[in-house]
Amino acid sequence: MLLFLKVNPLDAYSAIFVGAFSNASGLIQSLVKATDLLLVGLGICIAFRASVINIGGEGQIIPGRHRRHLVDARLPHLDALDRGDGAILIGFIAGAFWGFIPGILKARFNVNENPLHIMMNAIALQLLNLLLAAP
Repeated sequence: MLLFLKVNPLDAYSAIFVGAFSNASGLIQSLVKATDLLLVGLGICIAFRASVINIGGEGQIIPGRHRRHLVDARLPHLDALDRGDGAILIGFIAGAFWGFIPGILKARFNVNENPLHIMMNAIALQLLNLLLAAP
C-alpha cells in the first residue's frame, strides 16, 4: 500500500519505530496502549478456549479505561500504588460488565452475539464521545 502511494516503506516504518521508541514519552505511551490491548487479547483467548466468540474487545476497553481514569482522578489522596490497584480493578469490572451484557442476552434469549458485540462497540464509542463533549 505504501508503494502504491509512492512512499518509501523503510522511511515510514522507521518513522513509526522512532516515534514509538526513541524517547521516554513515546516508550511510555506505547507501553500504556499495549498493556490494554494485551489484557483484552488475553481475555479473548480465554473466551475462545471456552468456545465463545467475543469480538467486543474494543468496546470493553472503552468503559474499562474510562472508569480506570475516573477512579484515578477522583482519589488523588491515596498513594499511587493503592490508587493504581483500585483503578485497574474498577477498569476490569467495568470492561467485564460491558461484555456481560451480550453474554446474558445470548444465554437468556439466544441472541446472536456477533452483531450484538459490534453494536455494543458502537454504543461504547458514542458514550465516550458524549462524555468528552459534555462539560
